[in-house]
Amino acid sequence: MKRRDFAIGGTALATAMSLGGVTVARSADLPTAPLRGRADVVDQAWRQAISGARPVLGRSDALLILQDGAITFERYGADHGPNVRHVSWSMAKSFTHALVGIGVGDGVVDIDRPLSLVRNPDPGLTLRRLLNLTDGLDWHEASYEPESSDAARMLYGPGRLDGAAYTAAMKQAVKPGTRFNYSTGAFQLAAAELSAHLFPGVREPAARRRAMADWIQRRLFDPLGMTTALAEFDASGTFVGGSLVYASARDFGRFGELYRLDGTVGGRRLLPEGWVKFARTPTVSPVYGAGFWLEAPTQPVAPQPLLRGHGPLDAFSAQGHQGQVILIIPSRNAVVVRLGLAADDPAAWAELGGWLHTVVDALDA
Repeated sequence: MKRRDFAIGGTALATAMSLGGVTVARSADLPTAPLRGRADVVDQAWRQAISGARPVLGRSDALLILQDGAITFERYGADHGPNVRHVSWSMAKSFTHALVGIGVGDGVVDIDRPLSLVRNPDPGLTLRRLLNLTDGLDWHEASYEPESSDAARMLYGPGRLDGAAYTAAMKQAVKPGTRFNYSTGAFQLAAAELSAHLFPGVREPAARRRAMADWIQRRLFDPLGMTTALAEFDASGTFVGGSLVYASARDFGRFGELYRLDGTVGGRRLLPEGWVKFARTPTVSPVYGAGFWLEAPTQPVAPQPLLRGHGPLDAFSAQGHQGQVILIIPSRNAVVVRLGLAADDPAAWAELGGWLHTVVDALDA
């Protein structure tokens, strides 16, 4: 990464590096406070979600609202609760963005260098392009059917043993940086590239997994106080960075707080200065930055912004298959976590976006 792009000065770099040798103390339980806004509107939205009054929403497992870091609303569906882990699906992409940022802060990763894990890569095929989904590889995410989806084939088919190698073998379809193309494989490859830089001499799969799992725990989960979080790995020892983190709603909320607070936790910088701005800066698509979805006016073509152009336009989100969302709204000092099980189609996401807008609109700034 070019440091001038993200304003990583010596002080910020030293601060980020200082976190590498120690484990920051786990934070205390999240504080609670009354909801600032129209609590009756939020409560009604939740009751609608679990009553079946809005069936397109599917099953709602959790709704958590943090305002200024305090829990102001927390509800769970059947068989869920504060300590129940839920699969992230593609919200894991946002975690991979954070992990790469920590590597950048440590000075071991340059996101503008050609990838080391791709044979004869295009010079423009870099970690930056993987993170903003403009890698240009011939990847077809499609509808997750095995016969049409590279994501399904990577996770459950021929690529399941080494998802990064499966992705790295893709042809370069277009010049990097010229096309937005949603790709779970891009983040699997990004996770493998990060691991290769962090642990260049560790090649045996079990050892790679142990090294990376320990690093993720020490450098991200522990500093945030994420006591329930688990990262999943494939058989090659690579973090499944496009789709598999398990955590409670509260811990997903803690992760959202990291980005609401511009990469800091407890007043200490965890992500390099400018890294959250990178996440929130659109490139080819106006609704995607790097590892996060952005709000924007309604688009003439897919993909659409989560809140369907209703704003707040400073909001940005981690999103996962079947309706998982960590929605960060700096102007409302809020993070909203929604977990559930819905269809993964435009109609369901439009319904979820409208429902979330009702919730967000009820929150005071």
